Amino acid sequence: MNEISLEKIKAMARDANGAITKIYLHWTAGPYDVPFSDYHLNIDDDGIVYKTCRSLTEKKEHTWHRNTGAVGLALCCCEDAIANAGYDADFGACPPTVEQIEKLSQLVAILCSELGLEINKDNVMTHEEAARIDGYGPYSGDPETRWDLWYLPDSDGKMKSGGDVIRGKAIWYLENK
Repeated sequence: MNEISLEKIKAMARDANGAITKIYLHWTAGPYDVPFSDYHLNIDDDGIVYKTCRSLTEKKEHTWHRNTGAVGLALCCCEDAIANAGYDADFGACPPTVEQIEKLSQLVAILCSELGLEINKDNVMTHEEAARIDGYGPYSGDPETRWDLWYLPDSDGKMKSGGDVIRGKAIWYLENK
């Protein structure tokens, strides 16, 4: 696992253009300083990005039945988090930081730009959004429920759909680069 610059991520994305059609957004459910190899890129609490792959086309085990042609990005956070109803989640001792949310949004903008993907819910989903479609998301009763990034605080501090927050910020970064 190595720290990686945004310029090197752009190059990796250019190399993967045509092979990647989806981006899935996660958290590790661990501490801030432990990247997981299930994801291509991990972001620590300071917004530093770590790569755990040689190529973005490497198949990783990040999203059930959705790993082929997909990139997994993860925030290193949310150890001992409790979902509650999402909008009132307890993010545990390691909540997502502003730096992580902003860096994840920047990565989505960079990857979508270099991969030729639109920033929308068809191409960029949180694990919670994918899990809800596939039957193991919140309220499914599945013991392996995934709720990564179900809700996040937006710039105004209010809890909103995590996917909408990240995609909205990513569009802003894409338009203001």
